[in-house]
Amino acid sequence: MMIAHINQLTLIAGISLGLILRTIPVSAQQTVTCESYKYRYQFCRVNTRGGVRLVRQLSNTRCVQGETWDYDRDGIWVDKGCNAEFSVRGRDSGYNNNNSYNNNNNSSSGDGTAAAVVGGALVIGAIAAAIAGGSDDNSSNNNSSSDYPTITCNSKDNSYTLCPVDLRGRRAYLERQLSQAGCWEGDTWGYDREGVWVDGGCRGIFEIRG
Repeated sequence: MMIAHINQLTLIAGISLGLILRTIPVSAQQTVTCESYKYRYQFCRVNTRGGVRLVRQLSNTRCVQGETWDYDRDGIWVDKGCNAEFSVRGRDSGYNNNNSYNNNNNSSSGDGTAAAVVGGALVIGAIAAAIAGGSDDNSSNNNSSSDYPTITCNSKDNSYTLCPVDLRGRRAYLERQLSQAGCWEGDTWGYDREGVWVDGGCRGIFEIRG
């Protein structure tokens, strides 16, 4: 009886969350491919004000943020042979969808069906996170494949969390996302001289570079 009751509550919560999210505009997202042709610098103009995340490296050359790729508010740049797919989220309608390097425009603003799906995904993610349990610690990592020191930072209970680390004169980069929730620089994660902060359920491994 208890299990059945929990299942009913989960179903009700998922449906309710989906209905609530129908009234909330979902930020437009798209996948962009940007290639450093013949190892030359290439700038791919796209709205990046909601953040950029490297989804899949397509080149043999390693794509390292801050070295062979990065972005500003006007777009993404690649260099030295980096070719990759990037997930881009915009906060307004300023996407430029006429460029050849934009493979997919998956805008979902105002789409109630997509919002309901997001609601269900959030419930499933919460259940999965509860099952996974025991991996919420914020700590430095010694077993990362990165050549740089790293720190794992977790937004516990989807709330703002600061993971202290001395970043004076250094920068933090997202090496790997560990959460179902998206980790978007300037939105759900960032850093200052006191350390790396995360919010909105973001959990990831962050490189600390000089």
